Formats: sequence, C-alpha cells, structure tokens
Amino acid sequence: MSDSNISAFPLHRRRKLVEGIARVLESKNGEDANAFWRSTAKQILIQLSESGIAPGLAEQEVGTLLHAVLGDMAARSAAKFAQ
Repeated sequence: MSDSNISAFPLHRRRKLVEGIARVLESKNGEDANAFWRSTAKQILIQLSESGIAPGLAEQEVGTLLHAVLGDMAARSAAKFAQ
C-alpha cells in the first residue's frame, strides 16, 4: 500500500482523548502506566492506519499526542499544588 495524503484532525487537539488518557495514566504507576500507554498508542496507530493515514504521519500524531497528554498531566499537577 502506498502512502496517502489523508490527514486526520490532530489527536493532540482532541481534548477528551487527551484528558481521558492523562487521567488513566495518573491512576497508574511504573510498568502499569507504560503498558497502558503502549497499548493505547498501538490501538491508535492501527486505527489511523486503517483510516489510510501514512505510517510516518501516524507515528508523528501519536508522539504529539503523548506530549499533549504529558502537558495535561503537568498542568493538572501544577494546579493542584497552586491551591
């Protein structure tokens, strides 16, 4: 299959997705958190691939999503300490 020019709405802008993943990760520690993220990333990569998104772009989207999730977690943590 050849790479396509299809693009999806950026994953990192899907607030419910970002916040949902962040909340689950916050409830897990160590290997449980790593396993959850790996499983989630794999599922998203499969969905993007099945939608016709080129593999490189899909991987980039998942990487950007991870940064958004980590940013959301950091912001929520900072807000808790600020109270």
